[in-house]
Amino acid sequence: MNSILLDTSFCIRLLKSNDDLHQNAKDYFKYFLEKKIEIYLSTIVIAEYSVKDTPANLPLEFVKIIPFDFFDGKTAGEFHSVLLENKELVKEIGRDIVKDDCKLIAQIFNRGIQGYITKDRQSFSKFFAPIHASKGFSIELLDMEIPLNVFKGELF
Repeated sequence: MNSILLDTSFCIRLLKSNDDLHQNAKDYFKYFLEKKIEIYLSTIVIAEYSVKDTPANLPLEFVKIIPFDFFDGKTAGEFHSVLLENKELVKEIGRDIVKDDCKLIAQIFNRGIQGYITKDRQSFSKFFAPIHASKGFSIELLDMEIPLNVFKGELF
């Protein structure tokens, strides 16, 4: 994996020192930097993060900001259409969450980003599966609840 998109849940925990997953987020971020993995941050994530904190606090000097553009909108619409065929899944997860995550998946797809890190891996996996089946692309999903040493297969 040579590129990763950060989820809003990751950004929140990276900057919230009293969060249970703060250390995991810090460890992963340091790992991405050390391994020279390109770190992407979507303007969608910035908008979501801005609800509770100023985006100036985000580690902007270490990430590539990607805008949500016309092509992302087109792709996101196609992905959302795939998910609407499974109304129970959309209902279970929540329409607004699905809409926003389709936008992020579109950015990953359109830019060839290889990885995505989130706290919400389980729900993301659920609705990514039909998109994967329909469009035939995959990404490496990192679950920030799994400590970095476990992800890397290290004992300590």
